[in-house]
Amino acid sequence: MKQIFTKSGNIVTEEVPAPVCGDNEVLVCNANSLISAGTETMSLQGGGKGMVGLASMALKNPDLAHKAIEMVKQDGLSKTINAIKGQTGKMTPLGYSSSGVVLESGKNITDIAVGDRVACAGAGYACHAEIISVPRNLVCKIPENVDFDEAAFTTVGAIAMQGIRRAQVQFGDNVVVIGLGLLGQIAAQILKAAGAHVIGIDVMKERVELAKELGANICFTGGKDVVDNVLKYTNGLGADSVIIYAAAKSNEPVKQAMEMARKKGRVVVVGAVGMALERAPFYEKELDFLISCSYGPGRYDSLYEEKGVDYPIGYVRWTENRNMQEFLNMVSEKKVNVKRLTDHVFPIEEAVKAYEILNTEKRPIGILFKYKEQPKKELVRKAQLKPSVIGTDKINVAVIGAGGFAQAYHLPNLKKIPFYDIKAIVTRTGSNAKKMAEEYGAEYCTTDYKEVLQDANINMVVIATRHNLHAPIIIEAANAGKDIFVEKPIAMSYEDCKKVYDSVIENKINLTIGFNRRFAPLAQKAKRLVENRKNPLMITYRINSAGMKKEHWINDPVEGGGAIIGEGCHFFDFCNWIVGFNPLQIYADMISSNDESMMDVNNVISTIRYDDGSVASVIYTTIGNESYSKEQIEIFVDSGVIAIDDFKELIVTGLEGKSEKLKRIEKGQFELINGYGEFLKGGSRNIDLPSVTDGVKATICSLKVRDALKTGKKQKWVYEER
Repeated sequence: MKQIFTKSGNIVTEEVPAPVCGDNEVLVCNANSLISAGTETMSLQGGGKGMVGLASMALKNPDLAHKAIEMVKQDGLSKTINAIKGQTGKMTPLGYSSSGVVLESGKNITDIAVGDRVACAGAGYACHAEIISVPRNLVCKIPENVDFDEAAFTTVGAIAMQGIRRAQVQFGDNVVVIGLGLLGQIAAQILKAAGAHVIGIDVMKERVELAKELGANICFTGGKDVVDNVLKYTNGLGADSVIIYAAAKSNEPVKQAMEMARKKGRVVVVGAVGMALERAPFYEKELDFLISCSYGPGRYDSLYEEKGVDYPIGYVRWTENRNMQEFLNMVSEKKVNVKRLTDHVFPIEEAVKAYEILNTEKRPIGILFKYKEQPKKELVRKAQLKPSVIGTDKINVAVIGAGGFAQAYHLPNLKKIPFYDIKAIVTRTGSNAKKMAEEYGAEYCTTDYKEVLQDANINMVVIATRHNLHAPIIIEAANAGKDIFVEKPIAMSYEDCKKVYDSVIENKINLTIGFNRRFAPLAQKAKRLVENRKNPLMITYRINSAGMKKEHWINDPVEGGGAIIGEGCHFFDFCNWIVGFNPLQIYADMISSNDESMMDVNNVISTIRYDDGSVASVIYTTIGNESYSKEQIEIFVDSGVIAIDDFKELIVTGLEGKSEKLKRIEKGQFELINGYGEFLKGGSRNIDLPSVTDGVKATICSLKVRDALKTGKKQKWVYEER
């Protein structure tokens, strides 16, 4: 399918795989999509910064500079530069307001069916593309008498409406609309329909005349006398509300709004304007100054937008979805005329021409893209980039999930290792799939992982998706006879652990897990030092995960499972590996805090007792400081101590062996996947690769910790004979 992107500051139309419909989404064949001139122009101006531009941004933003420095410390200069380059060449999808016909409906969707006509919203969802996949709460049905081209205005209509709701406009109010572009023209009509006296202001005479034509009571061309004109029209009282829809770097719109508002009036900012506020006018008039956040309540709340959890109408009357639906009702009732706001309609193939018009002197208000009719055949979710090569002696790999971690480690490592040939890239979005496939020389890309499982030429899959997808994809891949490299955790429940284990064993496939810390150079040396121990070990493993924010996806109970399951299994596996015996019981406790920004369940001390008498204590916390080392391990055994500080320094006391210090943090990502390649190619069979049993064991440790936290009791292990 065709989709429009900005890439290095340029507009490009690319052929990318069609998206897959998620459980909480609907798949839509776009009929029309609307260019939002203000927002999308800013996106274009922000693109194409290149390395110099990004360096300049970092100098101006201390947080970005700090992150870059920390990344250099941890991953080295070359990986940091590669990560930045990956961002500069990124294809960013454009568009966030469209309309079309439903092609598929997710399994959790009950009120929208195939064939329904819908309006869609959301950056990254309602894109300028032939096919889009959109969460339920960002979709609403189109009334029968509303055309697709009208419905494509729904998102910007909801934005305009939310600004009015923030102003709490009442019948008969005098309301000033500053900025008569797309949002301002729609807002003026909504206000008029609501019984307000509408005063429009814009610097362009043509837009002032258009607002008058569409029903505004009076309009002025912006200038020095604009405040006097408003005061004159309102008999010296000033406006009840001033809503700013203009986009300007200047502080002048806000300054004028303060001057033209009445005492105890309201000033609402919707557009991107300068906000260096002067205290005196606000103080003397006791004005309310408000910001309007996009479409309405629910915006930027992942539970609402992505998971489909609605706000009860008794508590939140107007959500973003209800604003969208009400706007469509107003269009249906002919209270808002958006056809008059449409200046141009272009096919998607003429995207460059459409955006060029935005920069002309006339500056059009509404530009639509029109798409072809609903596809008559099956959707294409695969893009072949180069001819397939069959019969090589390499391990043909498909990478399923090419997010930040895969881009930083798995893809570069696979490219370096001669055993592997990257054949396919699978990601949820076609643009990312295509970019990664082109960058790493893959033969094809797809948004549907089933494509690679059905490909007889694929020998191995790397699974680096969100955690909840690991178990089902492992099972399908095992059934398809593929060798598997999966990121941790291997599963998120006891039941799935058993299903994964059974599928791998029954299908006799090779599987290893991304427990890379085993392969860190300093960890390998520590393992050698304890192999011939005479007594049980005592281990303390402290993880300072201060960068783990509450809103991080890993804390989503469905997708991530929480930090102890999603990350904790890493550290439990390390302890299991060092000890070399089975856990017998686990106990855990967590902090108790009244701080709502803190997640108590992510601040845990757990203790594992092993059947050889060894004991390991794993401390995981998010309340530390990012400048302190992330991981520290101490192993006490046979009158000696082995200490590893962030996999960068190893100190040995009282045992044979020398201390070592590395120049950067080394956690064994390359060594693990290289070792797996050696194993698959029939090389050394003595490589201590994490097995499916190890993956299940580490995940059960995490699950037992969770159970201990819930019950306050020690959790025992029961090992089944197999």
